[in-house]
Amino acid sequence: MLFFTVLILKFAFVSYAQENIAASQTYEASGTLKDFNATKHAATIAHEAIPGFMSAMTMEFDVPDVTEFRSFRTGDRLAFRLCVQGDRAWIDHVHRTDTSLVLAVTLPKQDAAGEFKAGEMVPDMEWTNQSGKKIRLSDLRSNALAITFIYLRCPLPTYCPLMNRNFSTTRTLLKQMGAQENWRMIFLSLDAEHDTPAMLAAYAKIHQADGKHWSFATAAEPALRRLGDAVGLEFQRNGLQINHNLRTVVIDVHGRIAHIFRGNSWTPQELAAELRRAMQPER
Repeated sequence: MLFFTVLILKFAFVSYAQENIAASQTYEASGTLKDFNATKHAATIAHEAIPGFMSAMTMEFDVPDVTEFRSFRTGDRLAFRLCVQGDRAWIDHVHRTDTSLVLAVTLPKQDAAGEFKAGEMVPDMEWTNQSGKKIRLSDLRSNALAITFIYLRCPLPTYCPLMNRNFSTTRTLLKQMGAQENWRMIFLSLDAEHDTPAMLAAYAKIHQADGKHWSFATAAEPALRRLGDAVGLEFQRNGLQINHNLRTVVIDVHGRIAHIFRGNSWTPQELAAELRRAMQPER
């Protein structure tokens, strides 16, 4: 009996491994290197359309093997393989196809023009949540807010889907900490045309977002631009997809910027800690 049990477990493990391998998808891609951060294992590449996966856009990719980028510099034309498996995505097999035409000197990176600093008041705006209710940001004064920007059709698991996972874990952490109740997390869609309240409601249900502490919403583009400019968000429509960077802003109970998370390297623990600080009225 023990032999057969072990045999069954062995076959189950092989089957599971085969399913995982099958779930992994790879795509050949090419583009221009915009930035590389060896510490973060991240490369920002303006890539061409990837047939069957996503349209052309500029985005940050995870790079497991940073040695592949040792001889590259900003402006180099690269060919690479994009690997997507479950909630992970990364690039490998990177090689240069054309040398950079720009100077080797790289200017220091600066915050996006117009990006607000911590302590500045956030511009007011109106959005429509998944229940079809219109809410103004100022209506939530006295609450600590975490706002991030997504769209439901985002194909890369390390972008919008990662924000979903991080918010879900943050909610769990705050409840486990016994945090005060004056906190809210809002996902603002960048794709109002597709992400209707009905679509957002269905998505919220999948993620068990209660509508009180965690809600999904859409807003008119001018309102999104005002808030986006304040936190360094950049986005533009590219066919059915949205070319955008990642920004998650924490707003304190007075309506001021408490912290801006840039990119996708922040953790739910960090967000939970910033929200707890932003809940305090004496801040």
